[in-house]
Amino acid sequence: MILQALYSYYKTLQDQEDNCLPREEYSSAEVSFEIYLSESGEVTSVRPYTDEKGKNIRLTFNVPKQAKRSGTGAKPYFLCDKADYLFGSALSMREQSRIGMQQLCHHVLQYCTSHSPEVRALHAFVSQSSEQLAAQLDAVTNEEIRDMLRKGGLCVLKYAPTGRFLHDDGLIKRTWERYYHGQKNEGTNDEKQMCLISGEMIPKHEIARLHPSIKNVLGAQSSGAAIVSFNKDSFCSYGRKQSYNAPASQEAADAYGYVLNKFLADPDHRIRMNDTTVVFWAETAPEREQSLFALLFQGEMDEASEYEQEDAENVRTRVKNALVRIQHGQTFKETFKDMDMNTRFYVLGLSPNAARLSVRFWYTGTLGEIGERMWQHYKDLSITGLDRAPTVRQLLREIAVGHDWGKIPPNMEGQLVRSILHGLPYSSAIFAQLINRIRSETDDPKKNQYKIGPLRAAMIKAYLIRKARHNDDQSLEGELTMSLNENSTSTPYHLGRLFACLEKTQLNALGQGINASIRDRFWGAASASPATVFPRLISLSRHHIAKDDKWGRYNDDQIQKVMNALPEVFPRRLTLEEQGMFALGYYHQRQSFYNPNQSKQVKEGTEHE
Repeated sequence: MILQALYSYYKTLQDQEDNCLPREEYSSAEVSFEIYLSESGEVTSVRPYTDEKGKNIRLTFNVPKQAKRSGTGAKPYFLCDKADYLFGSALSMREQSRIGMQQLCHHVLQYCTSHSPEVRALHAFVSQSSEQLAAQLDAVTNEEIRDMLRKGGLCVLKYAPTGRFLHDDGLIKRTWERYYHGQKNEGTNDEKQMCLISGEMIPKHEIARLHPSIKNVLGAQSSGAAIVSFNKDSFCSYGRKQSYNAPASQEAADAYGYVLNKFLADPDHRIRMNDTTVVFWAETAPEREQSLFALLFQGEMDEASEYEQEDAENVRTRVKNALVRIQHGQTFKETFKDMDMNTRFYVLGLSPNAARLSVRFWYTGTLGEIGERMWQHYKDLSITGLDRAPTVRQLLREIAVGHDWGKIPPNMEGQLVRSILHGLPYSSAIFAQLINRIRSETDDPKKNQYKIGPLRAAMIKAYLIRKARHNDDQSLEGELTMSLNENSTSTPYHLGRLFACLEKTQLNALGQGINASIRDRFWGAASASPATVFPRLISLSRHHIAKDDKWGRYNDDQIQKVMNALPEVFPRRLTLEEQGMFALGYYHQRQSFYNPNQSKQVKEGTEHE
């Protein structure tokens, strides 16, 4: 299904009038150097590609077909290859590689029906000795350029008098295409086999032995990794080797490889989350729908341009303000009524696995389906104190040690995206990690990081409400509100409220400058085993109330009000989910201290973080 969707997109691109896709006889390659040849085939210049700052870069060109090379017995490419194939021992590299290049060029040129200056220059270059090439390179390059050539990177040949690529010369192109099809048509009487991607019956010799390398996946090899490969006998069957176990035509394999590499190189089709690279695309590639989808899953939502900031109805602003729109009762379709809800999207999550790639998740659905589930995700996250729609990346940072992006536990991002796309409860592993972070971390106001802030409270609420909905627990789902719910029937929720009131009582009495509040010292025990901690905290609050002439009576009333909602005996243990309710009650109660509808006195008696 994944490869078929990529192949189908390739066919769509082919139908577009302005497409620049490589034809069957060519493939896309990232080139690092230009090699200029004179009329006599001598090297006149070697030019590495660099940007305006002088940093080495690669440029992409359509060059004669480059099949994937195996580790041993690597085959040369025509007119575009690494320096060891073009120069061999002239650069103190493998001469056997250059011999292979010479043989390939001679075979290709046998299909040439006439001669031209470009063909003669190519023939002369191929026929030179290593000593001649070494002398030419010494004359036109310095040691730095030669070292760069030895380190790798594809080199493309140009004809110096015209400055054109040799592979763009009309005669050389026709020669290469005749050679390519001559090689392809060998063994046309072979037994035919079905291509699992296109569904066509093709000769066995057209089955791809190796599938293309996929590049730009975070953490994978820079040279690319395979999404289809077989490297152990246990993976094989019926005596087949390598990719013949999953037969696909070379054309279809090259097509899906081209499209996937194109998406992975394009920030508008790719986001990166920890060890997973997420690729997404629309079946018909509409611009506005594509931008909406990118914003829904973007790793970081950058600031818009000055023009966009003035427009409250542009796509970026509407996504950012999703929580506000939800609070006003707007649905996804109402917010994006100018979009085509039937546009089909595909989402693919890839992670590195040695020389191969692992598929973390795969999802396909219309923009309407995906948007509604993303809107539900935002709705579940809605909580007082959170006014901007958080990105997936921002949520994942909340479960990382010290909010360090590099310390997110493996697979968490895939689990979260999968839950959102399929409308499922969030992973219990994510919830457990979140509770552990709340229990173990302390506030760091300088970094705007808090033990229990809006994002973490929102994630707790969303986890609990999605699980309750999945289990058809309507009573619990109804209790999980955006703001303080004094009518909740949850004992852990009211325990969290009580803890917030006791903390406020302490801070009002002793001031903000104390070394450690009861939250710093007792959060873990209070949220896990209330019966062992709360009697002591309540006794301690009596001293704080007696000491605080200004706010003691008010805080005492608040404590008594919450105590009336609790049973006479504190529970001995709270489960992990009950600890989540405890944290949510604590957050809601603290946020209520900032409620602008309360009296001015209440606000003045509130501590500020």
